[in-house]
Order: sequence, then structure tokens, then C-alpha cells
Amino acid sequence: MLNSSFWRRLSLTAVFLSSLIASDGAQSQDAAPAQSDTGPPPKQLFRCVQSKDHVIVYCGRSEVLRYNIAAPKAPEGIDPTYQRSGYIHPIYSPAGRMVSGDFAADHPHQHGLFAAWTDTSFRGKKVDFWNQLKQLGVVLHDRVIAVGDEGESTEFSVAVRHYAIDDQGVREAILDDVWTVSVTGVSTGVSGENDSGADQKTTRYLIQFSTEQTNITEHPLTINEYHYGGIGFRGNNAWFSGPSAKALAAFVKQPQADAPPLELTRHRFLTSEGHDRRLGNHSRPEWAALFGIVDQTQGQNHIAGVRVTPSPLNERYPDPVRLHPTKPYFSISPCVVGAFDIGPGQTYRARYDFEVFDGMPSLDEAVVEDGFAR
Repeated sequence: MLNSSFWRRLSLTAVFLSSLIASDGAQSQDAAPAQSDTGPPPKQLFRCVQSKDHVIVYCGRSEVLRYNIAAPKAPEGIDPTYQRSGYIHPIYSPAGRMVSGDFAADHPHQHGLFAAWTDTSFRGKKVDFWNQLKQLGVVLHDRVIAVGDEGESTEFSVAVRHYAIDDQGVREAILDDVWTVSVTGVSTGVSGENDSGADQKTTRYLIQFSTEQTNITEHPLTINEYHYGGIGFRGNNAWFSGPSAKALAAFVKQPQADAPPLELTRHRFLTSEGHDRRLGNHSRPEWAALFGIVDQTQGQNHIAGVRVTPSPLNERYPDPVRLHPTKPYFSISPCVVGAFDIGPGQTYRARYDFEVFDGMPSLDEAVVEDGFAR
């Protein structure tokens, strides 16, 4: 099922352009330092900085995202079993508002932007790379391959390893997974209206993410048909609460009901087909967005989010998405439409664009010819 002539790189281009209602005002406690609410200037430079614990991408002086070489310590009250390396968190919007989450109290195994298959078989045994507490598998940082220079875009390449864990707790590396992460800024080219009523150009971050998972064993890994797993994204921890989950659980069971107010749920999904989590789950849209309230100033909500678009060159494009019925997380899950194998020496490849924005997403688009837009 694997495409041996698959690309390794595509040019950095804008994927799609969307009208966004820009937010202005003070930053939240989750905000990245030294960031203006109006977004980065069009020519502001991006750069990567590597330390022993992280690779951090900056836009000017403002942090955009952080790849975790070392495993962050679990917060108090969270089982240390949930600690892992090899994922991206935090991720900030151009206004400096955090859109990703980590060690959420309800699902502490979901870590920002991460990769993990859930239901797999290897040498006749079940391997679950997703649910850490089961200790059947785990994904960890392996090595930094390259870190790019400063410019209007920058990129880095790292490798994570997907390990099976046997009954004695011994790890066996199955997949060597090379990530290439490119970051740039894109402007809508469309004027939005900020809180003061003035028109402005909306600038967003574009994170181009590719994964190349090579089976480094002598046995096939079977990715079983399952309702989630693949590339996961956990939203801001503040987007989940008991009352939110209760309201959403009732909503998804009532086909004719209106969505609960955003002030209660704190987050929402939207797909390119105009669907929310109820109809969007397990659909195959051109894009899907997760967004929510990140802070409030003077009674006004400030909203930020992320929108993911799969590459048309992906093996199972348009990739199915798992939109959780009550929680602020999604996964891009080609296993929803059937099982497949990654054989010895074979490489599974996929690519996705993550657009990080401030304001409300819209179905209105000013489509460009380049990138994935068609």
C-alpha cells in the first residue's frame, strides 16, 4: 500500500487562506513572552534554537513552538508513567496565545502534537503506542537530525522511535520515525476587523509537518482498523471541564439540537464541509479546525485555534479525522478506513499543514494556486 515514489519535500507555500476575526487585547497567563497581539510583522524572521532539552522555533523574540527532546516532568497528581519525550508542545498563535495542551487531567497521555498508533499487531501480539498507562508501547525522542537557519521560514528534522514493550518491560524499537517541521508566516491578504473596528491584515503561522515511519525490524507491523490513532493533537487544557463534557455528551446524542454556547464548552470543531464534532467525526474533510477561548479581558473572549489540512499525496487522502465527542482533541487517522501493514524496511509517509490562527475560523476562503489548495 505504500507509495515508493512519494515526495520527501514540497515547497513552502500558503495552503489556504481564511477570513479570521482578529482578536486584540491583553495576553493570558499562557501567552508566549514578547509578543504583540496584532501578530508578527510580514518580514519578521523565524529561527530554530536547540538546547539539550528542546528545539524551539521563534518568530522574532516570540516562541512559536517547542519540540521536547527531554521528557517534561508530569505535574503534581499525574502519574509519571505519562512522561514522554518526542512531541511538540507548547504551540502559540501569532498573538502569543497557547493552542496546544499537555498532561490534561482527563487524558494525560495526549501530548500537544504527537504521533502514535493505537491498535497494532506485531509478531502476534497487541502493541498500543498511544495509551501509555497500558505499557504495551511508547514513542520517544531518538535524535536531532538537522536544525535550520534564520529566515522568512525555518525548519528542523528529528527522529522519534516507536517501541513495543513486552511483559518484562523490555522495549523493542519497531518504527524509526523522521519528522520534518517547517514554520513560516502567511497573511490572509484579506482584511479583518479587530476589536477597535479597524481593518487589518491577519497573519498566521503555518507549520508543515511530515512523518516518515520506517519499519526497522524483520517483521511486519499491522495497523489495525480502529476509530482513532495516527497523528494526534491535544488542545489547550482550559478547553476541557466537567460541565463542558456533560453539555457536549448530551449534544452529540441529539441530532437536531443546537451546539451549546462556546462560553460553556470552551472549544469547538469546524470542518471544510461545515460540520462540527457531531457530523465531522470520522469524516474525510479537506481540513478540520479546533479552536477555543484562550483568555478574557474586560468581559471579551479571545479565541485562537489550529486548522489541519492533509496533503493530496497522502496514501489515504482525504485523511479521516477523529473529532472527540467531549474533549478538545483530534487525531488524523487513516486506520479508520481499514487495516494496513508497514512491512520490514518499508516507509509509511504522510504530510499535514497546521495553520495556527487568532480569532474565529470561517468557511469563506480566498484560495491560492499553490500549496494544497485546489
